[in-house]
Amino acid sequence: MTVVGIIAALAAAYLIGSVSGARVLAGAFAAPDIRRLGSGNAGTSNAWRIGGRGYGAAVLGFDLLKGAVATGLAAALAPIMPWPAVAGFVAVVGHVWPVFHGFRGGKGLATAAGVLVFLAPVVLVAALAVFGATLWARRIVSLASLAALAVAGSFALLAAFMDGPVRALIGGLCVLLVVTHRENIVRLRLGQEPRIRR
Repeated sequence: MTVVGIIAALAAAYLIGSVSGARVLAGAFAAPDIRRLGSGNAGTSNAWRIGGRGYGAAVLGFDLLKGAVATGLAAALAPIMPWPAVAGFVAVVGHVWPVFHGFRGGKGLATAAGVLVFLAPVVLVAALAVFGATLWARRIVSLASLAALAVAGSFALLAAFMDGPVRALIGGLCVLLVVTHRENIVRLRLGQEPRIRR
């Protein structure tokens, strides 16, 4: 591993994260620029709401895959921790503030999930279980997302079986994603957050 490898891994992670699934896939689903509609967010929820289930599912898969690919590539270029974990975080930063799309991206949850596929699958499974249960019970995506972040954050604080860099990554992702969901948190407090249909 060299300094060049580390720099390449982090640069690649940011650039991969910066590729917006919502923008790339819009043409295939005849979808408009969702940054101008709905919540204005270029992520899965808004894609689902504006372009339909197929478009939303495709955006989810794309954004999840790019998190896993960015982290896996970093593990090949700079395999010693903490660099794969740092690259995973950078990929999510790229999704939230993408250089290719005017630094207006999504909230980062799907890309973060892709990172955890590679580095912390047990945490991801637990978080997804809570996400699914909360979404089914309350039908509010942001509330389910925050519940999943609470589970992941608990692992970062309490799970001794995880490496320190991975725990730091999860903690950092939780902080970042709470920040990106700050408007949702305000609407939740006011009882104004929209629900999805069953």
